[in-house]
Amino acid sequence: MIYETTVKNPITKSGIPIADYAINPYIGCTFGCKYCFAQFIGAFKYKKGQWGKDIWIRKNIPQVLPKSLSKISRGRFFISSACDPYQHIEKKTKLTREILRILISRWIPVFIMTKSTLILRDLDLLKEAKDLVVNITITSDREDVRKILEPGGPSFEERLKTVRKLKEAGINTGVFVGPVLPMNPEKLAYSLKKIVDRVHLDPLNYPNQVRALYKKLGWESWLYRDKFEQVKETFEKVYRIGNIT
Repeated sequence: MIYETTVKNPITKSGIPIADYAINPYIGCTFGCKYCFAQFIGAFKYKKGQWGKDIWIRKNIPQVLPKSLSKISRGRFFISSACDPYQHIEKKTKLTREILRILISRWIPVFIMTKSTLILRDLDLLKEAKDLVVNITITSDREDVRKILEPGGPSFEERLKTVRKLKEAGINTGVFVGPVLPMNPEKLAYSLKKIVDRVHLDPLNYPNQVRALYKKLGWESWLYRDKFEQVKETFEKVYRIGNIT
């Protein structure tokens, strides 16, 4: 189900070093990633909705954002920290696009992270940004894994194509391999090395979300930190170590 809601102030302090502030256009995410922390951390947990199905559109953000911006010091904005800003509903609402238009028109630094090919719709805006960083999330090279753990997300090949097109357009683009899911790390590392020189890896921080599913599918070893360290070591062999964080 799709719902509408409003906010007084859409800006929150960012909890990650890459940005000072965050804006989340939506509550919930139709990509429905099984491992996502936003199911139980943040606004969604108070909505009693079905993860991956129910979405709340914060429809008045474009109206209240300029006033909110006037009340804070300058800093980088993360779009977005608790949902994918280019999930399916964005094609209709264009809410993320309008938020970006406001920020970019004020020369405000922006960091975007998404799994979606829809970001390519906004290349015209992204090219105007004075200080922009984009990360495309690619968690595995395996479609069987993607279909189970990220059922609403685009395919591995579609994400590679998105990275390639962003790079060709001159956009500062990297890849976020996080959380590290069951994969062929050498295959993924070499696939990414062909098109991008900046990769950030992140472990499965909330394994209990998928523990029963992993055990059922024979993926149990991927629940543990040593598997992440093996993947990171493989990436560091393919890339220069300085380009892997």
